Amino acid sequence: MSHVPGYDPRAAAAVGTGVVSYPSTYQGVKAGTYGTAVGTAVSVPQGNVTYRAQAGAGAGRKRFGKNYPKTLKVFSCANKHPIAALKELRADAQFEVICTYQTPAGAAIVVNTTIDGVVYQGEGTSGQIAKAIAAHKALMGMNAADHSMLQQVVNYEEQKKLVMDRISVWQELQAKKENRKLEQEKQQKEKAERKQQAAEARAKENELNQANKKKKENNGSSTAGDGSVPMDYGYLLFKYGPDVTETTEKLEEKTDHGCFQFKCTLAVQGFTFESTCTSKKGARNQAVKLALDAFTVNPPPVVNEKKRKIPSKRHQSEGEEFQPIEPVEFQDKLAEKCWNFVTEKTATIIPKLKIRRNLVVIVKVEGKEDLDNCEIVSFGNGTLLVKKENMTCDGNVINDCTAESLALRAFRRYLLDQVELCLTGKSSIYTKDRSGGKCSMKKSVKFYLYTNSCPMGDCRAISAKLPPITPMDTSNSDNQAPEGKVQTDIKPEPMETDNASKPSKGTSWVPHKPSKVEDLGKITFFSTSPDFGSSETTSPFSETTSHCIVSPSDKLAIRQACGVQGSILFSLSNPVYISHYFINRSFNEAAISRALFLRTKGSHIKVGKDAPAQPQFTKVQWKATKMVEKRTKWGFIWARNHEVEILFTPHGKQYHKDKQDDLQTALSGDVTPYLAPSEYCTRSLFTACVNVCKKAKKNYPQKYSVNKSANTQYRNLKNTVLEHMKKNGLGEWSVNPCKPDY
Repeated sequence: MSHVPGYDPRAAAAVGTGVVSYPSTYQGVKAGTYGTAVGTAVSVPQGNVTYRAQAGAGAGRKRFGKNYPKTLKVFSCANKHPIAALKELRADAQFEVICTYQTPAGAAIVVNTTIDGVVYQGEGTSGQIAKAIAAHKALMGMNAADHSMLQQVVNYEEQKKLVMDRISVWQELQAKKENRKLEQEKQQKEKAERKQQAAEARAKENELNQANKKKKENNGSSTAGDGSVPMDYGYLLFKYGPDVTETTEKLEEKTDHGCFQFKCTLAVQGFTFESTCTSKKGARNQAVKLALDAFTVNPPPVVNEKKRKIPSKRHQSEGEEFQPIEPVEFQDKLAEKCWNFVTEKTATIIPKLKIRRNLVVIVKVEGKEDLDNCEIVSFGNGTLLVKKENMTCDGNVINDCTAESLALRAFRRYLLDQVELCLTGKSSIYTKDRSGGKCSMKKSVKFYLYTNSCPMGDCRAISAKLPPITPMDTSNSDNQAPEGKVQTDIKPEPMETDNASKPSKGTSWVPHKPSKVEDLGKITFFSTSPDFGSSETTSPFSETTSHCIVSPSDKLAIRQACGVQGSILFSLSNPVYISHYFINRSFNEAAISRALFLRTKGSHIKVGKDAPAQPQFTKVQWKATKMVEKRTKWGFIWARNHEVEILFTPHGKQYHKDKQDDLQTALSGDVTPYLAPSEYCTRSLFTACVNVCKKAKKNYPQKYSVNKSANTQYRNLKNTVLEHMKKNGLGEWSVNPCKPDY
């Protein structure tokens, strides 16, 4: 039996009764259970040792049977975890995180626990360590039994040193941030003061100049007599010349203000007019006015008639508001519908952030090709890429913010929603494929792509002479590629035109600046730009000037061969293709067919019902604006049943919708604090795909990096196409320096 504090066996033996006398400060023993020799139970002060009755306590009782007394079990902290020991002693003990300090080296967390009004604090590099230290301090403060024998989870002194170091680092970072903020405020204040001083200096200088000149009302530019024709000296010479002479002399008399006076004598066909003013020009203008007023009533003998000037069409059109043509053809009606739909969706966005220099819209057509059967499912707008230094490996940044890439990202989000509806038995554009376990697109559904520009890259590399393309290595005769020179007899219209297509003249069209024949069909890369991250020009790869992202033409070519659904959705959806491109810009049909389809046909791609078909290309005449809008760092993206997001392309993130009130403030300074990962980024799309797989009870990869590099059918097909292009001298695909690690 454990030793009970306050009980002396020798004193009990001296009494001779052999009855244990329990101290009144311990609880757990009821007087009615063990006889009158047991003291009355009193509540134990919190923190002391708790005893429970054990066998052998009481000398006057039998030591067997149901009346055999029970001994007290002693609570001890020995070899116990501090948190477990505290919870055992005080079940109502709670921990509260007071503060967290985040530093580049790690976190420093402070935790409190309150026992009987006494606060015990623990610090550690994690929440669990901080709780353990706080629990240890609480047990020591409560003087719990054997608290010195508690398990030491970590080195407390080392933890304290680490926490203090990290708090010091955090304080230094905060101080630097505050200093930078104060410095920026100081610079802005100084800049405002300099502007104000410059404005005051200019105002003072203007006031001084005006005082020195002392102009009168007639000392200035001439006015128009009838509101349209200026009544100046030139007009007088033209209408009543050439017999016109002018004599100006300086007078000795000065004005009351001390200014010199000039006298102008004007002789027109024998008529003399005189005028005096404080300047030569003013005197002449007054004399001209006197002559014109006199000749209006009594004209001189010779009056020259002025010919009517016909304004040029250029100047006439500049003052008129541009009016789009009335759409008649299906492609023009579709373009108008897409433009108006995007205008409606982006109505709440300020004009500066929705400049549509390059807009791409994906349209679903179910059934007959009719405007009523067309439904817009996604769109994207943008022309630039993320800066190389802002690329990350966590999938939260959209690297390619061109309109084609953004529209396809939003389109894949729409396809994932439709796959989820199909797998849950709801109405969808998909049908369940019983054989392969995937979802297949309904035969009545097809997808169109509208763009108000032409995809950058090889689609714009127009030349009359095209290099031969290696024929497809398959037995399907329909997929053979043309050889030799390919020419087109259709001359594309200029981009800025409101008229219908002009008839062909029957001669091959040769552009003013043909592309290099050796570069046709090659994979091209964006050029870098220090301000925007990338330029709007593409060229073959160069170590010094090229970005690591290929052009939209190359991406669309791979998607046209492997499917626009991408690698993430390939486990759930069979390939999906774009069947028709509607382009609101001049293009060469032979060049764009080569760029998006013909150059990938030589690879060992499968044939049959799922084989990619050659898309159609149609020129759109209708347009909403006359001129191409200027370049901007901002873009936007949207998918059906989702919100429109504003993207800041140099960082590849969205401007957070909850901070729209601060937009004007953000635009005038650093926008980085207002950015957040987009709903359409790769990580979000992969997470949504995993959730769909969980609901449908389908297998899915645990990490995106595994799915990206796995030996899947999609990966094999893409590698085959890229290997074919490399083998035929069309260049190599880019290697992203930021490998996915999630």
